[in-house]
Amino acid sequence: MKEGGTMRWPRHFLGLPLHPMLVHFPLVFWLSVPLFDGLALWSVAGPWWGLALGASLAGVLTGVLALMTGLMEYIHLSETGSNDVRLAARHGVRTTLVWCAMTVKLAVASLADTSAVLILGCLVTDVLACALLLQGAFFGTKVTYGGY
Repeated sequence: MKEGGTMRWPRHFLGLPLHPMLVHFPLVFWLSVPLFDGLALWSVAGPWWGLALGASLAGVLTGVLALMTGLMEYIHLSETGSNDVRLAARHGVRTTLVWCAMTVKLAVASLADTSAVLILGCLVTDVLACALLLQGAFFGTKVTYGGY
């Protein structure tokens, strides 16, 4: 796939755009984490803490793919002079911040001893990250299905 003499990463798979297909995975994983953290706090860790960490990790890993394909879409929008570039930037900044917050939270939670204070801190972080994630999803939906 060459445009202007440079190799381009594919933005579609089987004729469908990759980014909207991939974003649902980190979205679902990360939106489930506050529930698992809440249950872990209530039951003093138990299996819920492991599920919270696993869902966080799955969100971070699938989020990398979503971020990469989103960056490709953003570059395409900016090259075509689309009016949706600012809206896409709002979407991208929020979702990238969520990915960073969840990655740091996961690293801290994995290295620290499990305690009620740690679980509560993770729960607060997750709720704030999910609020930011929902804002990002809103802006992404506007870019995909229609602007302002």
